[in-house]
Amino acid sequence: MQSKRVAGTGFTRELQSAMELDKFKELHARFSGEELPEEVMASEEYEAYVDAVHEDEACYNWATAEKLKSQGFDYERYCCMMLADKVFQSLDEEGETRYGDPEVIINKWDEGLYGIPIHDGGASMVVINYCPWCGHRLSK
Repeated sequence: MQSKRVAGTGFTRELQSAMELDKFKELHARFSGEELPEEVMASEEYEAYVDAVHEDEACYNWATAEKLKSQGFDYERYCCMMLADKVFQSLDEEGETRYGDPEVIINKWDEGLYGIPIHDGGASMVVINYCPWCGHRLSK
């Protein structure tokens, strides 16, 4: 595993494992929630925290699970945290599928079908049988 020393901080980031989960949880408590001042967002520690969300699967999974739990979303019935998060993001405040929103990249229908929306002004989609992130066969 390669390490990257962050200049002047004594803080080392692992390129494959961004940081230990306990350290990440500590930073998450400090950096999540309300809007942060610009100087905090420019800090090397905040940068390491953001990198951990994007580069370390354990950190991403923990942070995403916390977010989904706080919203009452049953993420455990999905094959991976990324699919659960993307399905969650496809829902509006009432838990209904957001049609016509170009930011939605995957939907799950009541029939158990998953699909990638075709943004044609309607509810068209390309049905998928495998998770785009982990490759698990999606049940119908």
